[in-house]
Amino acid sequence: MLQTIADDIWGTDCLAYHVQPSLEPETRAAFERVQQAFAGLWPEPLHVGPKHGLHVTIYPLVTVRGGFDKDAYWQSIARRSERILEELCTGHRALELRFYRLKVTDTAIIATATDETGLIQAIRDRIVRDIPPPPGASPIIYDLIHSTLARYRTSTAIPDDAVARVESLPVSVTAPVTRIRLVRETLFPCLATDEIASIPLGREEAARTARRPPG
Repeated sequence: MLQTIADDIWGTDCLAYHVQPSLEPETRAAFERVQQAFAGLWPEPLHVGPKHGLHVTIYPLVTVRGGFDKDAYWQSIARRSERILEELCTGHRALELRFYRLKVTDTAIIATATDETGLIQAIRDRIVRDIPPPPGASPIIYDLIHSTLARYRTSTAIPDDAVARVESLPVSVTAPVTRIRLVRETLFPCLATDEIASIPLGREEAARTARRPPG
């Protein structure tokens, strides 16, 4: 049995800052089809993320949870964070994230992916090395690239066969990524975000960005 943990902050106001890859509308539509495939197999109510909120977090620079002064902390790391992204991403070729399986955790149902270029891991490593964590916190170490497709409405013990049915569903989503974004989240989970910075990947995308008229 899997003991799930209910999401108690879904749809609530928050303040967080994340590094995320861009996702194309076709990628979000493919994720939505995966959501539809597993939603009917899960025996308990789910929070199924709406298409516009689906995302991949490379690194949470300021987490949703936490009692520290988020504004002050963000101001102390904002420019350094943007410089890291500019240094690592400028001129780097575009990515293709390949989502290949569903994984059921105690807090969510996620789709996991690979990045053959190593850029996502390089960004994570540099942030851990160069950006001090919030007061009293430790750096977050990630071992997965993933998108959260659903969270739990209730805390319930789920039978192993229900978990196995979901994890056995085929997943094959190729997600082209042409930009790495720095976003501010104000409604959890990424139901409302503002883009603070966007670094284009690949020479063609960089050239298009440079030619794009302001506004």
